Amino acid sequence: MVLISGYHAHVYYGKDTYEQARQLCEAAQVEFSINMGHMHERPVGPHPEWSCQLSITPQQFGEVIPWLATHRDGLTVFIHTVTGDDLADHTEHAMWMGQMLPLDLTIFATDDIA
Repeated sequence: MVLISGYHAHVYYGKDTYEQARQLCEAAQVEFSINMGHMHERPVGPHPEWSCQLSITPQQFGEVIPWLATHRDGLTVFIHTVTGDDLADHTEHAMWMGQMLPLDLTIFATDDIA
C-alpha cells in the first residue's frame, strides 16, 4: 500500500500570466490555509514552465482540487502525490488540469539502475 502524506499542485504560468497565477495561488493560500511556494520565473526541477507550488494535505484534497479546477481560468495545473517516491509521484500518481506538458524526469534518475 502506498502512503500519501500530501499533494503538490504546481500552477504553471509565463510572463503574460504571472499576475493571474500569483493571484490564484495567493487566493488558495488564504482560502485554505495552505503553503504557497515561490513564484519561480524559470523552470525548476522537472517542471517545463515557470511555476508555483501549493502544498495540500490529504484532508484538504477534496476541497482544494475542485476549487483549483473552477478557478484556474485556463492556467495549467499539475497535481501529484507526495509518497517519498519522486518518480512515481510525478508519473504514476499524477494528474493534469489543462494542457499536459512533458516533465524532465531525468532529475529522478539514480546511479544504481543497471
